[in-house]
Amino acid sequence: MAAKKLTSYAVKQIWDYVRQHGYVCYYTGMALEMDDTHSPWYVVFDHWSPRLANKIVLTSSLLNEMKSNLMEDEFWYLIRQLANHRRHHSRFRKIKLRYWPGHVMPEDEGVASEASFEVKTSGRSHACGLCGKHIHVYNATYCPRCAKFVARLHSKQLPRETIEDTLAYIRKKGFRCFYTGIELDLDNPKSPWYCVLDHWIPQDPGRIVLTCDLFNVMKSDLSESEFWYYVLEFADYKEKHKPVRKKKLAYWWRLIPVEVV
Repeated sequence: MAAKKLTSYAVKQIWDYVRQHGYVCYYTGMALEMDDTHSPWYVVFDHWSPRLANKIVLTSSLLNEMKSNLMEDEFWYLIRQLANHRRHHSRFRKIKLRYWPGHVMPEDEGVASEASFEVKTSGRSHACGLCGKHIHVYNATYCPRCAKFVARLHSKQLPRETIEDTLAYIRKKGFRCFYTGIELDLDNPKSPWYCVLDHWIPQDPGRIVLTCDLFNVMKSDLSESEFWYYVLEFADYKEKHKPVRKKKLAYWWRLIPVEVV
């Protein structure tokens, strides 16, 4: 099983659970993989509450990635919201998360040149080349907010076509999530709704889409079709008690370290 420091009480809870239910996922009842540490179904330990060590449950590597720093009720709320959006095009409703730590590191922000924010006031306003907001900065292409984002985008060293496609999306849709259409936060990197760049296909720089930090973590090493497949499968399990049907993943690359407990 995955390496994690466990209290004696947590270990006892786990063995009591295994004796009663077997090696199955606490959240979905799925049979867990015990041997292949590369498998998305490999058994891992999950903190039921992100900051508490007194309740550890068994789940799969995949679901552990998707749940991340969420409480169980937050995870199921998000799965239902995503499923409803996918099936019925309903508006996704944000909630405040209790333990979200923020995953965007300073180096992920990129470094915008000082020239991008140098203010040279002109007598006339003109539109930002990305968001369309009126600015009074001489010879500036973007407003300071958009200039910072463009600097982040260029810092990723993406192909020119990818950058141009991403900027074209923003000009058309604004800073909105590609997957749900929600408005993204450009100011607070600690927010779960902070705007990040996501590889539409894992590890492939050919297409980059905008999403929030939360969905980027939940999508993990899944393609878009795989992500939506498991969102709907998990939603059906929770709402209709339908068994989750496993599907082979094309890009899953996680390797779980093993340690004898």
